[in-house]
Amino acid sequence: MNEDLKIIKKKYGEKMAHLCRDLFPSLLETEGLMPSLMTEHFAPNHSLYEDITCQGIENEFKNYIYSLVDVENNNKIKIVKSPEELLSEAGYILYECNSEKDIQKFKKYYAKGEELCTFKGFRLKRCHVFFAVKKNVADIKREDFTSPQRQDAYGTSVISIQFTKDDAHTLSIKNRYNHHVNNPDSTFANNLDNIIEGLTDSFARYYGLEQKHLNKKSFEIDGYVLASDGKFYKYNQELNGKYYCPDNIIIDHYEVKRYDKEKYIIFDYFILDLVKKEIKMYWYNLVDDDSFLDVVSHIERIEVVKKEAEEKEINLTLKDKKKVIITLNKHNQMIELECQNVKEVSSPFLKYNMYLKVLKMPDLQIAEDFFLNFNLSLQEVYLPKLKKAGDLFLSSNEIIKKINLNSLEETGEMFLGENNSLIELDLPNLKVAGDYFLCFNETLKKINVPKLQELGSESLNYNISMYKSCLQQMKKSRLKKIRAYLKLYIDNYLDKRRR
Repeated sequence: MNEDLKIIKKKYGEKMAHLCRDLFPSLLETEGLMPSLMTEHFAPNHSLYEDITCQGIENEFKNYIYSLVDVENNNKIKIVKSPEELLSEAGYILYECNSEKDIQKFKKYYAKGEELCTFKGFRLKRCHVFFAVKKNVADIKREDFTSPQRQDAYGTSVISIQFTKDDAHTLSIKNRYNHHVNNPDSTFANNLDNIIEGLTDSFARYYGLEQKHLNKKSFEIDGYVLASDGKFYKYNQELNGKYYCPDNIIIDHYEVKRYDKEKYIIFDYFILDLVKKEIKMYWYNLVDDDSFLDVVSHIERIEVVKKEAEEKEINLTLKDKKKVIITLNKHNQMIELECQNVKEVSSPFLKYNMYLKVLKMPDLQIAEDFFLNFNLSLQEVYLPKLKKAGDLFLSSNEIIKKINLNSLEETGEMFLGENNSLIELDLPNLKVAGDYFLCFNETLKKINVPKLQELGSESLNYNISMYKSCLQQMKKSRLKKIRAYLKLYIDNYLDKRRR
């Protein structure tokens, strides 16, 4: 293995080095070229090979790498210049506006009656605002242009480049004449490449302002975000424009923020501060509150233990003698959670969690609404003392195979809805079940609810596999209304199927 491949192996893994050897033999003839291409466009990541091959995008990756290289010109890398560099070549100086004060600085360039609406305020709430000013703007006089044309030297000597702050990043290039020419908000036909070639891609790479409607992304890989530094970063999940990455990195609206591994551990959408001994969310408001933070508050001691398969275990000792054990995989995704001496959790609990596989809360008695209701990885749940579950308890958790709820007495709406791997369910103490109880559990064949007294509407709908065994089980119930309801539902369902 040559030196270039050794560098790639170190940063991206041995399999990635082999893939580069197979796909880019000609590029490897130029010393230093392949490592430079990789490190300039992909943050170090030993999962890149698996992510490319699993998605079947080897050819797209190959074409993308070759698009960065001028093969006919000694394999020189096509330099992706910044917007500032490109506009400088076009004779402009680019300014980014981060405050209202920044915007008002450019009002001086506009003649009376031709000021932009942008100067009236509040534009930054919905747009990213830039101004590009010609280097010789002082020599370009308004009075010299008696018949204004949108693309003339004066009209384009000061332009405002604005992208909407939604995901589309719709572009508007505003003219210096403003409303004294036709369609002044579409200068250069709202095409940055009409100013200088490559400017559209440059804004996308350096500022994350990709115009989605153009569909011009040269390479796309699921689970990765292209940050403003021009590199692709693997991320665990995205919330409100913020990407939480495995390597203690958060991409905040495409800006890369790195956290010291000696002081912090970023897992899922949480930040564990090893110095202050606290777990917090990077971006927090009441809408995105998570009661997991209450469970892990008042930490006295933190112990991090390395395990096999690049996993690590975080042991938290809390002031009230509670203990929390968090297991993370190599991507810093929380895959196991054990909470001891926690008796109640409020709503919502781990609202956005996606990767948890095993949950053990041996002392939990009450779980309020939205308890892990969007997790799609949960397989094993141990809640032996749980008595009351709120609305949407573990709903949409499609692959739960093992669950202990022996003490459960009452559920809210949509209890265990859309769990398509459960075959048997034992709820020996359940008395009250809310609406949509066990809906869409298409593999469920057997349920034991001997003490059930009250069943909500639309319960057990679309449970195709269990209708016969369900009737048999429900015959043991003391509540005749349940048996009658189930029989009516099943008869109607079978009638529809026959038709």
